Amino acid sequence: MSLTVRRDGVPVVTRVSGSTIDGAPATSDSPMVVASVSKLLTANMVARLDQAGVLDVDAPVPWGRLGLAPHPSWGDVTPRELLNHISGMPVARASWFTGTGDCRTHLSTLVAGPPRTHRGSWTYSNGNYCALGLLVEAVTGRPLDDAAQTLLFDPLGATGIHTTDEALPTDVAYQLGNERLSRLGGAGTFVVSTDDLTATLAAVTPLDHEVMTWPGLIVDQYGWGHTGTVDGAKSCAWTLEGDRTVVAATVSGGSPATGGDVCDRVVVAVATDLGIAAGEPDRTPP
Repeated sequence: MSLTVRRDGVPVVTRVSGSTIDGAPATSDSPMVVASVSKLLTANMVARLDQAGVLDVDAPVPWGRLGLAPHPSWGDVTPRELLNHISGMPVARASWFTGTGDCRTHLSTLVAGPPRTHRGSWTYSNGNYCALGLLVEAVTGRPLDDAAQTLLFDPLGATGIHTTDEALPTDVAYQLGNERLSRLGGAGTFVVSTDDLTATLAAVTPLDHEVMTWPGLIVDQYGWGHTGTVDGAKSCAWTLEGDRTVVAATVSGGSPATGGDVCDRVVVAVATDLGIAAGEPDRTPP
């Protein structure tokens, strides 16, 4: 496991156990599978591209540029709807981890019919962020991890982010095999360290937050962030004190049971140290 707490832009606490694939002791800068915490990075890239005028989060998704030909009813769905899980995307939860084919191939089956009747109301689906990852790749002309490096990590002088398309010797191993997660795309494919996660969240700007909003982000009484839960990996990335303090914790293994459980432990612990404890995090919609 790895834990990093960053305050005022500086790492103030790191705790690590375990080793990397090449047998070296893990550090807080060792990349790990972070599951759905990846959605924070995908949303941040979309925000930066919107600011640069490369895409418009309130214009229809250019499905053709994504290599998709969905049902005509998807024609007016916008990236903002995808970001906020209100697009009417089918959930298809288990199928992201079974079968063959990449994110684009699987997504094509989900958009072959019209948006579901829940369009306009929050219904969490990996398909929304798979589509956003394809959008990032389409408008940048780069693979998703290269785009993340350029848009988010290069300005911070950070390196090492990649996707589950391959495992690197300096990663902490995902014991069920990276290929199990590779079809998630922008919904859950990033491998990144807790040091780099906290640095990235600490650099989120007010302009970013015009795109990165609830219910795409998860909120509680302490701040905002996201949890990540897949078999064999759990992750939490959260901000507190109006973004002054950022915590990220990732586990390669089965316990605790969920990324939410990780957040329940580390967010409350950090809040207690800061003197702002306000009970167990309440991540139900406000």
